[in-house]
Amino acid sequence: MSHSAASATAPQWWQPQTMALDECWHFTIGPVTLYFKRCLQEWVFGFERSTQPEQAYRVLSQSAACLPEALNMQRFMFRHSPGQFKLTPHLLERAVVIKTHQPVSIPAGEQSVFYISSPVSIEISLQEPSVVLMELPLQRLSDTWFGDSTQQGELCFADKTHARHSLDDIPTRPHRAVTAVTIENRSDRMLTIDKLSIPLPFLALYGHRDGSLWTDPLLLQHESVGQLTRFKIGKTLPLGLTSADLLAPPRQHHDKNSLVRAFTGIFSQ
Repeated sequence: MSHSAASATAPQWWQPQTMALDECWHFTIGPVTLYFKRCLQEWVFGFERSTQPEQAYRVLSQSAACLPEALNMQRFMFRHSPGQFKLTPHLLERAVVIKTHQPVSIPAGEQSVFYISSPVSIEISLQEPSVVLMELPLQRLSDTWFGDSTQQGELCFADKTHARHSLDDIPTRPHRAVTAVTIENRSDRMLTIDKLSIPLPFLALYGHRDGSLWTDPLLLQHESVGQLTRFKIGKTLPLGLTSADLLAPPRQHHDKNSLVRAFTGIFSQ
């Protein structure tokens, strides 16, 4: 195994990893453990999901004596097996409707920043030559419909959040990406929020050197009842990140109508 993959902890787990022939390895990212074995003409792959509480989630990379027999393994055949694998995080392919544990209110003329996290999926690929094997969500979310009616809206994922207000309160969770959401209440009334739709397909994903994942920031400007919320993707990345830290570009390029659909109806007064 390469030196970069030989350590027990791997903060930047999205870096390519080299494996020798007939070597077995397991790689834990949050709630999912991946198992790999490289043979002369095949790669064998399997995974299992953890039942541990979220506080125990971490990143762990280490050698395995053999692959667990109870797992459903998949075999990928080659004339000569590539020598590296790579795990690339991606934001989910749908927006996530996130319900806050408690309603949040912003007085007239005020603004606030919330840090909202959402789970990522990982693209599993081999390198030299590059071939994508599959994409695997690290956490299962339920489906929900988000919109004004059954005819107008979109199918989304559903999740819950504490809507943290301070960077210091954000727990280290390697399987989730953090979105900084700035909400400006430009109306003359109290603004109460109990859910947010985060348009993940329109956001890029970045990796920090400490192993944390971040998306493009969002700005929501609420004018008044009955008016559509203004939406902007921020151009200033979170502290410590540059464009060189880009891990995955947006899945979709947004237009005005798609952004309106993503955010209509998220506010109540």
